[in-house]
Amino acid sequence: MRAVHGGDTYSKPAVFLDYSVNLNPFGMPDFVKEAARESLVDCARYPDSRYRALAGAAASYYDLEGERLIFGNGAAELIFRIVQARQPRRAVLLAPTFGEYEAALESVGVQPDFFCLKEEAGFELPVDAYLKFLDQIRPEIVFLCNPANPTGTVCESGGLGQILDFCGACGILAVVDECFLDFVEDSEDLSVLPRIRRGEKQIFVLKALTKSFAMAGLRFGLGFSADGELLERMRCSGQPWSVSIPAEAAAMAVFTDPKRSLQYLLKTRELLKEEKKCLGEGLAAAGGEIYGSRANFLFFCDTLGQRPLALYEHFLAQGILIRSCADYHGLNGLYYRVCVRRHEENVRFLKTLADYL
Repeated sequence: MRAVHGGDTYSKPAVFLDYSVNLNPFGMPDFVKEAARESLVDCARYPDSRYRALAGAAASYYDLEGERLIFGNGAAELIFRIVQARQPRRAVLLAPTFGEYEAALESVGVQPDFFCLKEEAGFELPVDAYLKFLDQIRPEIVFLCNPANPTGTVCESGGLGQILDFCGACGILAVVDECFLDFVEDSEDLSVLPRIRRGEKQIFVLKALTKSFAMAGLRFGLGFSADGELLERMRCSGQPWSVSIPAEAAAMAVFTDPKRSLQYLLKTRELLKEEKKCLGEGLAAAGGEIYGSRANFLFFCDTLGQRPLALYEHFLAQGILIRSCADYHGLNGLYYRVCVRRHEENVRFLKTLADYL
């Protein structure tokens, strides 16, 4: 398979509002833009392939040792690198989930086993049933997205802890994707980075500035592991300069002023709290079945849709791109994911939704 993504405005030039990608609604902050812009004078030289200054700044920002970090051209590159480095024979994915996990596994000839989440349970992960499934399959690697993509559901720390303990005891590498966690209010309590700090080697954590600081075009992802051998194999699994000079400078701007960066994220969470409510109420009033997303997007089913993709086509005709979830395992063309944007944009979105009805 080949993963399909939101944000394809290149083949749809008439789009003026993109609700298909889940970036920070405030866009890239000025201090990040300025850092990237100023770095252009240094672009005649190669980046440091070991990213030593960047590792020191990121280690301080996340309060862990620099040798437990790896950087990539977005989290997507690190997903492929970890699969290349680990070379698993069996893997388990949730369904639905982010398509790059499957694409990475297929690049090494692995067809994953799927644990299907149930609509009647709100697409929540049933921990006990999942653990039984893992015990039967005994994979070498699992991918868990928290908050999940496309549903936005969260596996609470207690349940996730049970899964990670099981994986550690059975020698299963658990890749926990936290790329949307910055948008969640209690993100510090949900993150599994403390396990990396304690030296647990069967966990790999993915994060990215792509979503939280709207750096989709610059590309910047981070991986965390206490397994130094795994990280070194990952570094050797691709080309040495994954992060460009402008992307490195932008990331340094985030990491070297944590107070300013946190203020930006807190402001974002406040906006999301209000606008997510506004958008959700509008979708519910229009007959959408909304599921429990705690991320910066909403996942819903068009229960009034006369046919698959009808809502997608309606919005596209009005210059608004939304994310059809028809390509996700277990979903069809009646399921959609839309990001939360600023108020005036959400008002326009809801007006277009009203026209659909």
